[in-house]
Amino acid sequence: MSFLRITPILLMAAISLYAQDAAKLTEKRCGTCHIVSNPTVESVRHLLAPPMWGVARQIKQHITDKKEFVDFIVDYALNPSKEKIIFNKAAMERFGLMPSMKGVVSESELKEIAEYLYDTY
Repeated sequence: MSFLRITPILLMAAISLYAQDAAKLTEKRCGTCHIVSNPTVESVRHLLAPPMWGVARQIKQHITDKKEFVDFIVDYALNPSKEKIIFNKAAMERFGLMPSMKGVVSESELKEIAEYLYDTY
């Protein structure tokens, strides 16, 4: 009987640890260019790419299915092109085309990051 009471607690702890790991991975792999946490005056001043929450929200306006969202992020990060851009024109003019992340971020890391972005934003 006590096992049934512990199981949901362990499940929530595991989910929390996964979210923390995904947040750290996103910060590590994306945070050089994208703001992934609360913005500061300094971080906004040196912005190299749109904030991650903005990226996620823009994509979600066009792609609501989680699997399609994840697939889009993975494909775009590895093979960016102007034809794939779904962000507003001002962002493209300000930041330009994202460089390919091939050799920088693995596909499995990108999937984890994309799932985190979908679930968080």
